[in-house]
Amino acid sequence: MKRMVICALLISVFAGVSCDNELDLVSDWKEIPVVYGFLSRSDTTQYIRVEKAFLDPTTSAFVIAQNLDSLYFKDAVVQLEDKTTGTRVNLEKVDGALEGYPRAAGVFASSPNYLYKIRTDKAKIFADREYQILVSDPSGRLITSSSTKVVGDHTFAFSSPPDKITFLYDNSVNIGWRSNENTAFFYDVSMRLHIQETVSGGTGPEEKILDWPIENNILRGASKNISTYVPGVSFYQFLASKLESKANVSRKFLYIEIEVDAGGKEIYDFLSVGQANSGITGAEYVPSYSNIDNGFGLFSSRYTLIGNNYTLSGQSLDSLKQGIYTKDLNFN
Repeated sequence: MKRMVICALLISVFAGVSCDNELDLVSDWKEIPVVYGFLSRSDTTQYIRVEKAFLDPTTSAFVIAQNLDSLYFKDAVVQLEDKTTGTRVNLEKVDGALEGYPRAAGVFASSPNYLYKIRTDKAKIFADREYQILVSDPSGRLITSSSTKVVGDHTFAFSSPPDKITFLYDNSVNIGWRSNENTAFFYDVSMRLHIQETVSGGTGPEEKILDWPIENNILRGASKNISTYVPGVSFYQFLASKLESKANVSRKFLYIEIEVDAGGKEIYDFLSVGQANSGITGAEYVPSYSNIDNGFGLFSSRYTLIGNNYTLSGQSLDSLKQGIYTKDLNFN
């Protein structure tokens, strides 16, 4: 059986998923498109990765992987179409490394890292509308396409959580958000904790950031209001697990960012299939998910809601200083 190596790197906001780099084929060589991209109204610019799979029975895949002509379509035309109005806009080919998205080191050629981009205000992306990505050659021949609906804007629920958060050992903090759109299918919630550390005799205070995953794969349901609960004691337990007690280090808690990532159903299906049949009791063959016509990859939509500058109540600050989990961490 012939072996084909697929060059497909997912630009994902949802962590913890890797792509299988190998796919067995029994057919002869043919041009196979590989497309990844998430439309997001919360981003100022949209990026789409367009590449191709390759197969050469006479040449090592590791050699071919370093050849840019084997990774990218020459002069591909990438367009985004609003299915409601029929309007199409062209995406610009750019080097992702110059845009702040360098390609991870590996067997594939890493420079240039070609992506296709368009500013969100030019794309005119509306919530709950269906959009189609189209990849064509210069003659207008369609190579591949895919469609998705766009996840709309979200907001935090009023005073949930409050500006000053109180983490109690025997109670939970509610994080609530809402949206009037209908496309979001699931949510991931996380917190980013900002802490200032000062080393005695050091050059000055430094900021330390801890990323705390709260809950993943929260299904939307029928309600426009969604929420999750964080056990108060887990806040102190998390800090105790991430910070080392040092006599010469003093700490000050600065603020919390709360992030809610909303994803379309295609992303959920991609993640679900990737996790299926895993572990020692899993099947020998793990299926792959793709919604790209005559190709591989993922085209979907997401939205990121970020709440900044949440601080701790006086009660929580006291628990940081004197509580059983964090009393040795020298919070002041």
